[in-house]
Amino acid sequence: MIDFTEFQSSFQEIAVLARGGQKVVYSAKHFNYGDVVIKLYFSQNDPRAHREISIVQQLNINCVPKIYETGTLFYEGKETLYTIEQRIMGEVLRKRIEQGSRFSLQEAVNLLEQGLLFINQLEDKKIIHRDIKPENIIVSEDGTVYFLDFGIARALEMESLTKTEAVLGPHTPGYAAPEQFNNLKNDIDSRADLFSLGVVVYECLTGKNPFREGARSALEILQKTETITPVIYTVRGDTQQQFMALLGSLMGKYPSRRPKDAKQALDWLTAAKPTLQY
Repeated sequence: MIDFTEFQSSFQEIAVLARGGQKVVYSAKHFNYGDVVIKLYFSQNDPRAHREISIVQQLNINCVPKIYETGTLFYEGKETLYTIEQRIMGEVLRKRIEQGSRFSLQEAVNLLEQGLLFINQLEDKKIIHRDIKPENIIVSEDGTVYFLDFGIARALEMESLTKTEAVLGPHTPGYAAPEQFNNLKNDIDSRADLFSLGVVVYECLTGKNPFREGARSALEILQKTETITPVIYTVRGDTQQQFMALLGSLMGKYPSRRPKDAKQALDWLTAAKPTLQY
């Protein structure tokens, strides 16, 4: 088995992008693939890592970075799972929000539309992303929106990796729908992703996450997610407030109050467009 030191000989300009508890991520240039990211998973036998790779490989859709290679190597003396993936050159949404930049109505419509098309493709594959948030979204230089990190994605036709008796399901506080973080497995479908996407677009427009704003702990964020209704702001160009009303429906507390799927949400967006002025 190859060692990481030898593995690096196929790359140029290797640099650490991020390091967390589960994996380390490098940026690099590959002689054949061009700009890539290298992910090294610390646990060779982590079922979620294998599930993530399997899901991305079966998806094969344009708005998700492609996996070029996967295998094992020695890293820091341990057998380690790795992937070589397409690197998307663009702006991470979180960075733009932190810089204080706010989306125009036209930018928000574009983000929502591309996000709904993405979720619609996941629905066809019976997959739920479960972690749509600004950190996992990149807008490329040509305006294409890419969705990253399927680390907690769920494949509905595969056995769940979360114990049924777990009090909390995998989630990011402030973006996860109530049924998701409460681990109500029978209620979790693509409407959880619609909820998350609604929160992201709302935050890009207003600069505020309605559930994180003013919260002092993760528990308080979850409590606010279950109890408060986000403020419906007046957005320039949303002449009849149909766009904000759509975001409000996406962020409904109960799945039954959201669009039934991404296609219906897209139909509602299409109906709202004639009322919007850019």
